[in-house]
Amino acid sequence: MMKKAVSLLVAGLLACVGMYAQQDPHLAKLSEGLLQIRKNKSSSNVLNKTVIEWSASGCPKITLMDDLEIDRENEIRGKGSNLFKANQLVTYVHRRQNTGLVSKGEFFSSTEKDVHYSVIEKSIKKGHTASYTLKGHIGDQELVFISYNPKTRFSVTVNEKPASKTGDGILTCRLPHVGKNDIIKISIHNEGSSDESFVILNHNPQKP
Repeated sequence: MMKKAVSLLVAGLLACVGMYAQQDPHLAKLSEGLLQIRKNKSSSNVLNKTVIEWSASGCPKITLMDDLEIDRENEIRGKGSNLFKANQLVTYVHRRQNTGLVSKGEFFSSTEKDVHYSVIEKSIKKGHTASYTLKGHIGDQELVFISYNPKTRFSVTVNEKPASKTGDGILTCRLPHVGKNDIIKISIHNEGSSDESFVILNHNPQKP
């Protein structure tokens, strides 16, 4: 009986906590930058401005969430995908923040030491659900999901709990007390009538 109670407690701690006020100010700033990109249809001027702002002196480092594996069955690739151009954006920011790391074969990871912010863009087929896992994150995790079309109907579950809608095309989630060996399971269901691009943002404090 005690063992069952402990298991239920752990499951509760790893559940997605909805309807919360986003607590991390830099994650909010990154989210706002992507909303401006969306509003301006990924114009070159706005993208260039965002690269400069995100890589400015004193800004926290950011990396690509490349360790989020590709769901080849449910994602689209090539033409019509990655409409935010967020992956290219973060790659440029990372290189400006880490001038010694310019290898084209470089592997990015959301668990990169002392880098607490990561972003990845995924393009998902209409009517499909793409599933992903994250490992090695530590502490209270905040996740934001933004669709390129603000009117796109989509839903997200994190560890089988629904994320909360906080704006048009914006869902958020907080996972308290995540341990290094815990697995974060993410599912994005594109309920819209067309393929859609989604950006996932994460704040990983890397400490309990």
